[in-house]
Amino acid sequence: MPTEAFNDEPATSHDTVDSIVQGSQRRGSFPLRRAFVQQKSGRDVIEAPLASFVSSGDKTALLLYFLALTRASHKPWDVSLHSAVWARALVLDDPTGNTARGRISKAWTRLVERNLVVRSRRNRQAEFTLLMEDGSGEPYSSPRSHYIKVPLSLWTDGPNPETRWFEVLSLPELSFLIIGLSHLDLFPLPVERGPDYYHISADTLSRGSLGLRSKQLLKVQRRSIKAPLAPKGFAYENLHTLQPPFGPRGKTSTRQTFAR
Repeated sequence: MPTEAFNDEPATSHDTVDSIVQGSQRRGSFPLRRAFVQQKSGRDVIEAPLASFVSSGDKTALLLYFLALTRASHKPWDVSLHSAVWARALVLDDPTGNTARGRISKAWTRLVERNLVVRSRRNRQAEFTLLMEDGSGEPYSSPRSHYIKVPLSLWTDGPNPETRWFEVLSLPELSFLIIGLSHLDLFPLPVERGPDYYHISADTLSRGSLGLRSKQLLKVQRRSIKAPLAPKGFAYENLHTLQPPFGPRGKTSTRQTFAR
């Protein structure tokens, strides 16, 4: 009886993520409705799903959701991979062990509780089907308008050949990046208005901005604006532009995030 020969090393996290990206029908980016980032009821801003990930410090579930959006690129908008595969993709400790697989299972449960996916079974394996990004629990459909293009560079590129951006970005940095992708170049975002705009704290947005700047992913320009009630009659405003591989967009923002 012949003996087995193993010529290749086991798949790495990067091998696994690359396979998920290449196996999808996404071309350059995956879509994410703006309602995931920001929602309004009348003139009031209400909490959107992104804020719930930030407030609970849930980077694992956020990345898992983004990976599901990447893979589920056509009807019936579902994904079904072994929990060890998801764990390996997201670089969790010991992806074949119970601890890492348990973390993935719990992250899926949190996505179910947020009404972003629905769980079912296929051939004794868990299957997850996308729901609308606004957390309403409505069936998913491919967005035609009012959506963000999240570059697949999040998965495939990084600051060096050994590291990918999804690994090194902190939750505040990842959140600021997603918010930034919802804007054009030179967008204003006063961090003190973070709770009003996104239900995300000023401290979180500030850490996100500083972190992206330190990683050369965000450029900030300062301009003076008229301020009749300021001592000198003007104030300063920071204008943000995402840098490669996430920007620039090539179009300049011409309005405030919200009118004050």
